[in-house]
Amino acid sequence: MLESEGHKTPVLDLPQFDALESAMARAMRQLEVWRERANASEIERRRLEGIIRKMETVSSNLDATELVAELEGLRAENEKLRKRLSEGRHQAEVLAREVEFLEDTR
Repeated sequence: MLESEGHKTPVLDLPQFDALESAMARAMRQLEVWRERANASEIERRRLEGIIRKMETVSSNLDATELVAELEGLRAENEKLRKRLSEGRHQAEVLAREVEFLEDTR
């Protein structure tokens, strides 16, 4: 009688089957990760396309030089607003200290 005809080890009991099962589980987890990343990328692509469409609509009325000038103007205005905000914070801190001092002297 041949060994193959005699006692056969069930496939589920082979150590190679455990290794295959582990590899398949890892592959399935990895597939899910890639699927999630693909979905997130698709959402981001759509968002960016929407922004580009809006920019094309706005920029169709302006040339590149005007857009650069507008951007530089906005950056300068943003910097002025940051400085004003910083000065306002400083003044608020000074006033808070003065109020605290006046309350302590009562």
